[in-house]
Order: sequence, then C-alpha cells, then structure tokens
Amino acid sequence: MHEIVTWLRDLPTGWFALLALAENAALVGVTALLGHWALKLPGAHRVTPPPGPVSRLELALVAVATVLNAAVTVAGWWLWRAGIITFTLPLTWRALPDLVVLLVVMDVFLYVSHATAHVRWLFPLAHRLHHVFADPRPITLFALHPVEVAGFGGAWLAILAVHPFSAWAVAAYTLLNLLFGILGHLGVEPLPPRVRASAVFKWVATPAMHAGHHATPRYNLGFYTTVWDRLFGTLEPGYDARRTGASPRTPVGDTTGIGIPTAPSAG
Repeated sequence: MHEIVTWLRDLPTGWFALLALAENAALVGVTALLGHWALKLPGAHRVTPPPGPVSRLELALVAVATVLNAAVTVAGWWLWRAGIITFTLPLTWRALPDLVVLLVVMDVFLYVSHATAHVRWLFPLAHRLHHVFADPRPITLFALHPVEVAGFGGAWLAILAVHPFSAWAVAAYTLLNLLFGILGHLGVEPLPPRVRASAVFKWVATPAMHAGHHATPRYNLGFYTTVWDRLFGTLEPGYDARRTGASPRTPVGDTTGIGIPTAPSAG
C-alpha cells in the first residue's frame, strides 16, 4: 500500500490527470454494465417506462461530467500532496465509524442540496436538466448540469479536508455511493416485496424511491435513506405501499418542475 501511495504522490500532473480521466470513464462503463446486469435479475420488475434510445444530450452531459469528475480527482490529489487532505492507511476498527460519519454527513448534504435545487426559482437554472430524463437509465446518474457536478465535487473535497478519514472508509463510501446511484436510476425494482417490506428498508432507500422522484420531482429528495423525507414531509405518499408490494403502481406526475415546493415542509 505504501508503495502505491508513494507512486501516486510522485506522478507528474499530466500522467495523473490521464489516470483520473481513465478512472472516471471506467466508472461510467461499470455503471452501464452493472445496470444492464441488474435489469436481468430474477424477479426484477420495471417501475418506470423504458427510457428509449440514449439521446445526444444525455451522452454529452455524461461526457462533460466525466471530464469534470476527473478534474475534481486531480484537485483532490493536489490537496492531498499539499497536506490539506489526509488519510489514514492502516485497516483498523476506526474505518467503520469513519464510513458511518461519511454516510450520515453526505446523506444530510445531499438531501439539503437536492431540496435547494428544487426551489422553484432555482430549479430551471441547473437541476431541471437532469429531469429532462424522466425515465432514467443507469448512466442518467451522470447526466447532470456541469454546475451540479462541480458543486458536488467541491463539497466532497471540503468534507475530506475537515478530518483525516480512513482511506478504506472513503473507498467503501465511494462504492456505496455508486451502488445507490445505479440502483436509483435503474427504473427497475430488483428486490422482492418481502425484502422491501422489512424494517431496514423503511429507512434505507430502495430503487423505487428515486424512480418516484423522477416521476414526481417534489417528493423523495433523499438518496441513501428516507429519514429526511419522512422528517420534512417530502416522502411520496404512495411510496410505502409500493415498497411493501401493497400497490404496484408507480406515481405519474409533474416532471417539469411545476408545483415544486419552495422548501421542504415540516411535519
């Protein structure tokens, strides 16, 4: 491990930039492949209409996001070499609490930033571009306005600079974030109803949750959990019935931003 760290630290900037670009392009490819595999899981059923052919706009946004994510990776590398971002390398017990902290902090940040992006006057400026794709596919995860990609990347680097997180926790969080992003944009619910009906999935978001958000953007603003949607009254009213299998119907609603609340309502 230390040899790899030394090698990364000593890489010329140009070579590291190429490595970062290749890594982020590979993540897009893995997303597409894992999504294709998940669509074929036994018992998986579609909760949104098939998305149809990939548009040029979606491909262009994915390409731009890949380049911007590579730039964020390079920026993080510079901050790491400068000692502003630090990691702990040994795999010890503290990797687990670090992972929990990252999941909780990012869950809160993503809910708040997502709710803010859906404020009526802000929505058309950036986030509406993502909602052009009302029936998502896995690579829709990367079909975001460049401002959103850069904003998420900057916030991620700022959080890493606050505390010397375990490198293993950061790697695990990155994988979990990618997994939730893929599942949330599948348009398919791969889990059987008896699993989704368990107490765990009352709080952990299922793929159908984010699919419901694409169908009716005012609801289901969380990513990893339903905690904040339940707390602030932004959980889609029919979500629990669909989660437990009591209702197979997917919400059909506004995908243009009309009627989106100015802020999450308390309650």
